[in-house]
Amino acid sequence: MTTVTDREHPHRPGSRRRVVLLSSLMSLLMTAGLLLATAAPAAAHDEIVSSFPEAGSTVSVVPEEISLTFSGEILTDVSAVIIEVVAPDGQNIASRDPVIDATTVTQAVTPGQAGVYTVRWRVVSSDGHPISNEYQYTVEAITVPTSDPTPEATEEQTPAPPPTSTGNPGHGEPSGGGELLPILAVASGVIVLGGGLVVMLMVARERRRRDRAAADAANGGPADDQQQEENPS
Repeated sequence: MTTVTDREHPHRPGSRRRVVLLSSLMSLLMTAGLLLATAAPAAAHDEIVSSFPEAGSTVSVVPEEISLTFSGEILTDVSAVIIEVVAPDGQNIASRDPVIDATTVTQAVTPGQAGVYTVRWRVVSSDGHPISNEYQYTVEAITVPTSDPTPEATEEQTPAPPPTSTGNPGHGEPSGGGELLPILAVASGVIVLGGGLVVMLMVARERRRRDRAAADAANGGPADDQQQEENPS
């Protein structure tokens, strides 16, 4: 009967530890891949690309309608599109239902006074997710466009002094730069943790080699075990 000793299988404990560490590393990489796959669709939402009047702009004529253009075709159901045009006195001057044409939404408005107007909108993008934002523009003077203007009425009108614009040009179209922050954070974490596991494997292997060399030196047989470590069968 042959007795199998630990000395005949010097690599078995270390191999088990390496398998555990490698399994942990693979699980970490798979988890990170799933997180990246779920975070990527957040950047696929449609976004507003232009508007009339433009965000933060000043116009000298009260527009009869406003228009919003998006990066993709939005949901054409009128109930899914909400556009408010808030006048300086706080009244919503949006009239009738918005008109949806592929990527553009047009909203008719009633004539208003000079001042700062706030456009608030909410639509459903092509991927089914609702998006919303708001922006402001300023009307400098009251000039209502008509098909047959009367000169007498135009001369009697006294332009009001332009108010101080409180609009913030940066408050208009939404920006997509922060959508990548979760993806970058996950990728950085994967790199750091993966590097740590690799270092742990190298340190554990070197420690076992030193311990085995010390044990072989004490037993008087370093040559055979060193050769077995460098050329495993």
